[in-house]
Amino acid sequence: MQLRQLKIDDPVDAVPVHAFCGLWGVIAAAVFDMGTLGGDDHFHGWSGFSCMTNDDGTCQEGLISNAILAHFIMIGVIIAWSGTLSGIVFFLLKMTGLLRIDPATEDVGVDAKKHSPSKAYSFGTQASTNQPTV
Repeated sequence: MQLRQLKIDDPVDAVPVHAFCGLWGVIAAAVFDMGTLGGDDHFHGWSGFSCMTNDDGTCQEGLISNAILAHFIMIGVIIAWSGTLSGIVFFLLKMTGLLRIDPATEDVGVDAKKHSPSKAYSFGTQASTNQPTV
């Protein structure tokens, strides 16, 4: 499914990189925890390369499902937090008229209208005299 079908206006494709890959990274951190390899049912979590321990010093077991659930809850909290703050900011920008550029600039393009020098966009019209010789 494309971003246009989801009605996401994303000219630089930031959503697939930051949102979708970020969500996968949060899930993968729990799924591929080093303690699940080799048949051990240990989850490392905050313990680095050591297993999470009980009060008596033995490794806690069966924590992987709790860890995956915690990571899904974390994803929900991140979406709610960033969605709420972004919604507030974009709503305020829309109400003040600062969310979009004017239609004339949109037709020409922001780079061509606002940025200098304009000669950067005139490809092939002028030959450069500063060509290095080989």
